[in-house]
Amino acid sequence: SRNWVVGAGVALNPGTSVEAVREIMPFVDLLLVMSVNPGFGSQRFIETSLSKLRRIRRMLDSVNPTCDLEVDGGVHRHNIAVIARHGANILVTGSAVFNDQASVAENLSGLREACAEI
Repeated sequence: SRNWVVGAGVALNPGTSVEAVREIMPFVDLLLVMSVNPGFGSQRFIETSLSKLRRIRRMLDSVNPTCDLEVDGGVHRHNIAVIARHGANILVTGSAVFNDQASVAENLSGLREACAEI
């Protein structure tokens, strides 16, 4: 048998304002910030996502400090630390793991090294 864990989450696209989710922040378990425009992989991280993350984290800390803040899009070894410093505690890596520049094992090792620096 499985023990199911069910929660409520909401995603913000790059063009969506933080204000769009302000009222529901106390009630969600996870808030996902898309740091690329959804649709295809290997896009560059949208740098303005960092200020959005910081703002969301501050808001969550006051109304829902246990809420996870997830980032998806353009997350790579070189920007993991700065993304985490801006408040994200879950980082989705796609093309940073699956690419033709190194093996999956090598890429995961590099990501783990970057995470150790946080």
